[in-house]
Amino acid sequence: MAKQSEMDSLVAGMQFVMQDIVGECYTFKPSDWSPESSKKAEHDDDKHVNGSLRTTPLTNVTQVNDQDSIPDMSSDGGGSNHQSELSLDASSETLNRVDSTNSEAKSKPRVDQWWTSKKVQRDNVTASDLYPYLLVSIGTGVSILRVDGPRQHERISGSTIGGGTYWGLCRLLTGSDSFSDVLDLAMKGDPSKVDMMVGDIYGKNSKALEKVGLGADIVASSFGKLVAKQNPSEGIKEEDLARALLLMVTNNIGQVAHLNAKLYKTQKIYFVGTFLQHNTISQQRLAYSIDYWSQGKMEAQFLEHEVSIMVCFV
Repeated sequence: MAKQSEMDSLVAGMQFVMQDIVGECYTFKPSDWSPESSKKAEHDDDKHVNGSLRTTPLTNVTQVNDQDSIPDMSSDGGGSNHQSELSLDASSETLNRVDSTNSEAKSKPRVDQWWTSKKVQRDNVTASDLYPYLLVSIGTGVSILRVDGPRQHERISGSTIGGGTYWGLCRLLTGSDSFSDVLDLAMKGDPSKVDMMVGDIYGKNSKALEKVGLGADIVASSFGKLVAKQNPSEGIKEEDLARALLLMVTNNIGQVAHLNAKLYKTQKIYFVGTFLQHNTISQQRLAYSIDYWSQGKMEAQFLEHEVSIMVCFV
C-alpha cells in the first residue's frame, strides 16, 4: 500500500470524522449565541441576501456546551466579562461589534477582544452535504485546497504569510523562547498601543466618522501608530507587539480564505495546521471574520483531533 501524503491523509480522515464522529468539528459564536437566535437570524437573512433568497441553511448545530465556552480575554490575560470588541483592517472590510459592558471594562481599551467566545460543536454531515469545502492549512506558510471528495482535492491558492512569518518576527520583537510562550505573551497584549486606529486619524468624536461609516476603534493601519513616534518602542511592551502581530497575520489569512471561498463557491471553510494548535485567539478571530465578510453565508470550522486523524490515515 502506497504511503499517503500528509494532506491526503487529512482529507481522507476528515470525511470519516465529519460523518461519523460526533462533535469533532466546532466553531465560535458570540457569548450570547443560542440555536434559537441562529434560526431567527437565518429566517431574517433568507428574505434578502444581496438581493436574492438564501434557501439553504449554512450548517447544522448539534450543541452548545457552556463548559466549553472560552471566556473573553482581558488585556491582563485573565478571563472576565469585560466589554468585548473585534476590529479588522479598515482597508479591507470593517468589523466593530460590541458584546457586553461593565463599569470596569469602560475604563480599559477593549479593541480586539473576542466576543466570539462561545465554542459551538457542529453536527455530523451527510456525504451529499459535505462537499465541496475549502481546507486552509496554516503552518509555516498557508495552503488552500478545494476538496470535492475523499481523495479529490486541488491546491488553489496560498500565502507566504503564515505561522513562520509570525514566529520569525516574534523572535526579533520579543524574548520568547518558543511558539507557545509567545502565544501566552500575546494574551496579555494591547494592540491599540501599536495599531493606528481610525480615531487616531479623524478624532474619536468626529462627525467625519459618521460620513465614512467607521468606528473610532477600528484598525486603520497595523503597526501604524509607531510611525509617528520619535521613539517607537517607548511605552510599548513585548506582549503588545505579539498581540498586534498575531492579529495582522490572522486577519490576512482570513481575508485570503474568504476571497477564495467566494471565488470557488464553497460555504464551508475548515482551518487546520500547527499555527492554530493552542491558539484560541486566531481561531476566534477567523470564526468572526469569515462570518462577517460573508454576511453569515460561510462558516469557519476547526477540528478537535487533527493530528490524530492524520496519523490514523497515513
